[in-house]
Amino acid sequence: MRRFLTAFALMLLTAFTLSAILTPQAARAQDSQQAQIVADLDPTFAVEWMQAVYDGVQAAALNPPNSARVYAYAGVTMYEALYPGMPLNRSFVGQLNGLRDLPYPDEADIYDWQVVTATAMQTVLNKLFEGKDQTILDSFVELRDTHVEARRADMGDDVITDSVAFGEEFAAGVLEWISDDNYEDTRADSQVYTLLTGAESFWQLTTEGSRAIEPLWGQIRPFVMDYADECNVEMNYEFSTEENSAFYQQAMEVYEIGNDLTEEQRDTVEFWIDTPGLTGAPAGHWMMIGSQLVEQLDLDLERTAEMYAMLGVTLADSFISCWSLKYQVNLLRPVTYIQEYISPRWTPFVESPPFPEYPSGHSVSSAAAADTLTQLFGQVAFTDSTHVGRGFAPRTYFSFEQAATEAAISRIYGGIHFRAGVENGTRQGRCVSERVFDRIVLNPVRQGE
Repeated sequence: MRRFLTAFALMLLTAFTLSAILTPQAARAQDSQQAQIVADLDPTFAVEWMQAVYDGVQAAALNPPNSARVYAYAGVTMYEALYPGMPLNRSFVGQLNGLRDLPYPDEADIYDWQVVTATAMQTVLNKLFEGKDQTILDSFVELRDTHVEARRADMGDDVITDSVAFGEEFAAGVLEWISDDNYEDTRADSQVYTLLTGAESFWQLTTEGSRAIEPLWGQIRPFVMDYADECNVEMNYEFSTEENSAFYQQAMEVYEIGNDLTEEQRDTVEFWIDTPGLTGAPAGHWMMIGSQLVEQLDLDLERTAEMYAMLGVTLADSFISCWSLKYQVNLLRPVTYIQEYISPRWTPFVESPPFPEYPSGHSVSSAAAADTLTQLFGQVAFTDSTHVGRGFAPRTYFSFEQAATEAAISRIYGGIHFRAGVENGTRQGRCVSERVFDRIVLNPVRQGE
């Protein structure tokens, strides 16, 4: 009898605790007799949408920071559109920078959250890919229509009509928020950026005809960080051409590794290179790792939406953080230094991309992504099959951190980063993920608030 009373008391306490943490919007959704529970829906729906975003990023050849922005907005749009059907969760409203309000559904109507989300995703993505190849935009319309029609038989025409209408209204609210992130304001000035001169350490373009990629990205509004430089890890060694200096020795490391790459090192470089246009960019690689976890961890749609949103905003802020510091330090690439001071005819395994060296973008973003996935799911061994379609064998890791470490070190193997840019970049990325989890709570029960 005592055991029964104890269990009953715990049930009452749990019910009281959950009711206390519900936001007003979530409480209204829970109280509605028409509430559709997102956790009961098929997560394949979300995976298909994120694959469509990845395919769009690849087809449009979006650069690394720009692609991270797209994944973040896609993840937030998906989560917020599904949010009314997640009664124990919180909205991003009031938690993400600049996001103060979003349309909320009429309690008198019945909605299908998958139709709402499909409509919102297509509308938002249409804007994010504005001006890109029409086939990309058509793919979003096709996926939206497929999901809408798949729900029509179960939900009926009236519900579908109301859901589409609300999805469009909701997307308009998201687009209003997006429009104020300073992206459009940086477009023109980015095109006329002038390289800095006057110091031996300054970055130089290493490919004829190339142009600096996103030199003003540090001006983009962060999603979670208070400002772009909040997590900066400044260079802790001085530029020098002296053979006994730390800088020269780090250049020698890149030079010697590049001269004697093993087959495993070459495979590692190629697996993580994630060249825009050939893949969905570096951020997309981590979003696809997330997609693979949906089946492996048997995630429901609620957990899947949380994962895409948290991973997306972490990646976006990691690129804002990284790119802001890159153009402040403005450090030359290893190939420039090595050809000038060590070996004039040396070339790296990977062509140096057109933006400054410090810190390593792969290191910042991969460390941030790995820490975010670890926060969400704990230590997980997994097999990454992202590039099987490109002919690469799957690679197995014992943890997300192991994968991030490999992604980071691949940039030294490729000859495009010094060790300091990799190791300090990893520290910077971990800071970004820490800020995200310090400031964002989506599910108070799971996040232990």
